[in-house]
Amino acid sequence: MRSFDLIVAGGGIAGCSAALAAARRGKSVALLEKSVWPGGLATAGLIYVYLPICDGCGRQVSFGLARELLTAAHAYGPGEIPEHWQAPGPKPLNDRLYTIFSPASMVLALDELLEEAGVSVWFDTLLAGVRRTGGQVTAVEVENKSGRLTLEADYFIDATGDADLVRRAGGECFSEENQLSSWAIEYDATAQRSPRNLADHLKQVVINRTVPEGRFRGISGESVSRMIRESRRELRNRYRKLYAEGRTRDDCFPLLVPTLANFRRTFSIRGRLLLTPELSGEQFDDSVGLFGNWITPGPVHELPYRVLLPAELENVWAAGRCISVTGETCELTRVIPVAAMSGEIAGTAAALAADAGSSAPGVAGGRLQEELRRVEFRFHREEL
Repeated sequence: MRSFDLIVAGGGIAGCSAALAAARRGKSVALLEKSVWPGGLATAGLIYVYLPICDGCGRQVSFGLARELLTAAHAYGPGEIPEHWQAPGPKPLNDRLYTIFSPASMVLALDELLEEAGVSVWFDTLLAGVRRTGGQVTAVEVENKSGRLTLEADYFIDATGDADLVRRAGGECFSEENQLSSWAIEYDATAQRSPRNLADHLKQVVINRTVPEGRFRGISGESVSRMIRESRRELRNRYRKLYAEGRTRDDCFPLLVPTLANFRRTFSIRGRLLLTPELSGEQFDDSVGLFGNWITPGPVHELPYRVLLPAELENVWAAGRCISVTGETCELTRVIPVAAMSGEIAGTAAALAADAGSSAPGVAGGRLQEELRRVEFRFHREEL
């Protein structure tokens, strides 16, 4: 039996940010990741576009680890921040506070940050069960090469992207629709370096296709396998077509395919507040961060603390794409910057709760906001 102050399930951007935030505040943290890559969809999923942390009109809106990881992504590979992102007025994506990065570079950077913070990282480790007593999660069961192990903690963060920990604890969740999606890296002898290409001859290939409702819900083993098989079938069809048109297997071929299914939405927690599109423009007393609209320059949205809190659990937070958000608001919150921000909020809240011996809801309000202000967070639009 191993014990920690905090266990974070899921080593994507949200999970890494949560682990870093808590460990940097002196807490013992175990980070559980089923693959051997930190970063989740940003790395294993090859979604290597760090979407803007600005409003598209020259103002930075997300801070803390959202900005730190954007810079860290370039530590061991190409990428830069657009020079004139602070110029006033609406700008296209390529001129905003964003970047592209090598997935492998992000892996190395995250490894380094986690090691420096003293996080206990458990790669190749599957979350297999959750133990709950009343409203408290008390332990998780994991499986890896050592067999089945039990890990205890006082607090837990679900950063799995699929609400795996909350669902296994019996917490209420809901699911949403997906489309067929897959990102790959291609060698193309004719491709030149560009804002979307990592280097000469390395090209980003994105496959998106709408599908019949319910086909790719990502809520069963069968649907996950179907999504993976059909996305790779689409990629095969792409190359058959290119070769029939005269390209050759020597000058154009897939170099790397994702090792993680590119689901946008699967399960989300039913939180103490459900952030709907109708509420996304509101101001909240418990706002713990701001995020921009990466699709349309201009709008800025507040992130209420309650969307991180599973309705029935007292010592658990959610972070990343499984927070309590629905509808088109998911398109704005499932991305790398908001994953980093929600992870940092959850990890910071867990550290504060551990210090005070309080529940997850018990650290809402002034204490949490005060701590986040230390890393330059803003909470309301008028603060920008």
